[in-house]
Amino acid sequence: MKKSDISWCLLYVLLAVASAVLVISGGFAWFNRTLPYLAGAVQFAVYATAGELLSTRMLEGRWEVNRATLFVAASWGFSGLLVTLAFQVFSTGAQQAMVRGFLPFCGNTIALAFFTSALNNLFFGPIHSGLIRVCVNYADLRFTQGGNPTVRQAVDSVDWGELIDFTLFKTIPFFWIPVNTVTFLLPEDYRIASAAMLSMVFGILMTVLRLKERRDQESAAAL
Repeated sequence: MKKSDISWCLLYVLLAVASAVLVISGGFAWFNRTLPYLAGAVQFAVYATAGELLSTRMLEGRWEVNRATLFVAASWGFSGLLVTLAFQVFSTGAQQAMVRGFLPFCGNTIALAFFTSALNNLFFGPIHSGLIRVCVNYADLRFTQGGNPTVRQAVDSVDWGELIDFTLFKTIPFFWIPVNTVTFLLPEDYRIASAAMLSMVFGILMTVLRLKERRDQESAAAL
């Protein structure tokens, strides 16, 4: 363990303690109820970025905080706005679909949570994953590799085949739909907080993809 790891471990412990206090005291509920968009942006920026920093340390052996990190944090914050809106749209939409007979088991709380999670992840999840992937790659190309990429170059840098396979056929059905079903069983004021904490996992998954893409590009350039 490096000396810097001790300081970072303390920060993660502080984040965990602060999260626990906010859950117990109702701080998360108040924040998400009173200022939902701001709450979504702040929570996603903090937790998802924490996940990316941790995964970079685990995979590359160093803590990497630079301008790319700030850009990615801002991107996660913007995505938090979209997730906040999407949760409202899909939870209301799933409920109305069940009431009108377009989905079965009307009145069943677990079925409503499952359908909300499934619809949210199948329709919004791939768009969200793609947007974050492009933003992260743009930050990597511009701030880490020192280039001046266009949006088109950032889009082209994404391994879309791998992202779609990884997102649609692996993480969405086997991870995100189940865990977000639990999220939608929580009181509404805690759902975004739960999703933001889970975004730490999302940040780790996105970092794994980014590093794999970078290594594949380096291997291709060496041939």
